[in-house]
Amino acid sequence: MPSFQIHTVYSPWYLLLCAAAAIGLAWFLYRKHGPWPTGLRWLLATLRALLFFLVCFLLLEPYTRHIKQEEIKPTVVLAVDNSQSVGLFTPKPQLDQSLQQLEELAENLREKGLTVEIKALQAQDSAESRLTALAFTAPATNLHQLLETSTRDFADQNLSALVLVSDGIHNLGPTPTFQTYGAAVYPVALGDTIPKRDIVVEELQYNKINYSGTTFPVIAKISHNGFAGAPVTVSLNEGGKTIQRKTLTLPRSGNLETTFQLSVPQPAKKHYEVTVQPLAQEFTRLNNQRHAYLEVVKGKLNILLAAAAPHPDIKALRSALLTNPLLNVEVVLGPFQSPRFSAPYDAAVLHQIPNASGTGTDWLRRLRTANVPTFYILGSQTDFTAFNNLQAGVVLRNPSSQYDQVQPLLNPSFRRFSSEPIAQPRIRTWPPVPVTFGEWTLGGATEVILHQQVGTVRTTKPLLVYKASAPAPSAVLLTDGSWQWRLTEAAEHNNAQIYDELMTHVVQLLANRRNQKRLHVYPVKDEFSITEAVALQADVFNAVQEEIFGQTIALTLTREDGKQTQHRFRHEQGGQGLPLGSLPAGVYRYSASTNAEGQTYTDNGEFVVQEQNLEALQATADHELLRQLAQRSETSLYYPAQLDRLQQDLLKADFKTLLRSNEEEKDLLEQPWFYLLLLGLACSEWALRRFFGSL
Repeated sequence: MPSFQIHTVYSPWYLLLCAAAAIGLAWFLYRKHGPWPTGLRWLLATLRALLFFLVCFLLLEPYTRHIKQEEIKPTVVLAVDNSQSVGLFTPKPQLDQSLQQLEELAENLREKGLTVEIKALQAQDSAESRLTALAFTAPATNLHQLLETSTRDFADQNLSALVLVSDGIHNLGPTPTFQTYGAAVYPVALGDTIPKRDIVVEELQYNKINYSGTTFPVIAKISHNGFAGAPVTVSLNEGGKTIQRKTLTLPRSGNLETTFQLSVPQPAKKHYEVTVQPLAQEFTRLNNQRHAYLEVVKGKLNILLAAAAPHPDIKALRSALLTNPLLNVEVVLGPFQSPRFSAPYDAAVLHQIPNASGTGTDWLRRLRTANVPTFYILGSQTDFTAFNNLQAGVVLRNPSSQYDQVQPLLNPSFRRFSSEPIAQPRIRTWPPVPVTFGEWTLGGATEVILHQQVGTVRTTKPLLVYKASAPAPSAVLLTDGSWQWRLTEAAEHNNAQIYDELMTHVVQLLANRRNQKRLHVYPVKDEFSITEAVALQADVFNAVQEEIFGQTIALTLTREDGKQTQHRFRHEQGGQGLPLGSLPAGVYRYSASTNAEGQTYTDNGEFVVQEQNLEALQATADHELLRQLAQRSETSLYYPAQLDRLQQDLLKADFKTLLRSNEEEKDLLEQPWFYLLLLGLACSEWALRRFFGSL
């Protein structure tokens, strides 16, 4: 029931003073009889007393409190796995009938006083109000994400039960049987658990990075059920053309492995397809092929990792950089070692160089003479006066011997490379590291990758920055304690994926800018899946390699089949570049051009959109996974024929209705009705006095 209350800032005992003042004024004005009868005189005095009392009441700073209570019915979410596997391997009449029965279940639950919501794998499908309208087209199944988002989206709506409608095939994300959700899970099993006569290309094994002019393998693992001794043809295709073919005999064991040897003379991104020729009476042909996406490169990038003295950072950085097969890392520790300088370095990582003791000064001079992009890591032994003179993108004014303990905070506006969705929450858990106290000032064309968080306060102070301008790009990390980040992440997650990717991306970003191109267009990732939105970014530089903005860039995108699309976007500071949305699988090549300072500049490149065919790999439903989910929630596994029992169990659970109170406070001076009341009292007294012969 809603309630309306009036309160005051000051003690309500002051109302007695207001009442006394109002009564005293009314008595003073109407103490004489005047031209009115006694009854009318009392009425006029009452109106004047009320008016004056309410005016005095405003001095107590009154406010209203409106309390509204609402009942929130228990919510049951129908979390529907509308992936391709359900649509492909569940007979359509059976699937349609099951969805119709679930619709009836939802209506029955609503009639019993429950709220029923629909949640699907893809956000756009969740907008459908009827299960029978869902399209089973999701290219991958992440049951954990489906249950987690259902819990999160309906947590404030008295979520009581999650009815998971699925075939149990899970091929993306954490396994749901080891997770905890905000409500009990009631699985409904679709699909067929009877093995089918089928041939499946289960896996392709290959190196994603290969070198031109060398031979490298693509290994295909093939399994079958019911075709022992049958001959099959396995082919390796590229661009719709068969480049290798083999005829094999399927073994009794059900598993077969074959290898294709390849050699590519020039650097390129390659897309191969391994296909098994379908046999008669095979259940489905959808899983008879797999795709391989790999890159052929000219050679490794030479990276110098130099430090003025041994430090835990060196091992952490070396381990991170070596996770990328494109990087060849040379480690040098001063003052006893010296870089070879026998081959040009594509980038250098300098730990506490320039150094207060002078170690590495000659190395730094030679690197800057050769315009080698440099990643500076600062610490307690850094010579900040010499560092400030480098103009590396950030300057420390008035350095102090004191330190701030700061945590890293990822800048979501930095778009030169993309981060995994798990990067932000993982980075927030990294331990505090020391940063020299002082006034940190960013230089021109400098972008922040990591901000500082001091305690619980998020600041705009930089922690890791990147500068793209000439004569060579640079990056600066303001702490020598990043080794703690890698150690912590490895301990908590059994891998240091985010730390390794962050450091590797920074070094690659520097190394890939060694060329002096005026226009540079690049994808935010080298590889995308068909479910991801593709985006391109651009840099435009002037004659001295300082980044400039405001240019319009024309881009032609070419698919593998030769189809071209034209795009135009504006290069703005902090802009989103060119979003292309989801694209079909394949290798895409692009050419871009722009006009800057009266001249036309061009650039070109390529990227890959991958298709994994995850949903077609397993034609047999995994009801055991659903059974384990039910056991974890202390519920049961239900089949479409048992939906009546599911309805009874949901009603028997006796989910409780929540009573929620919403309280709203508002200053009485802000409410028009109060002024209308004052005006009504004043006008009523004036009208009565005028009508009966006196104002």
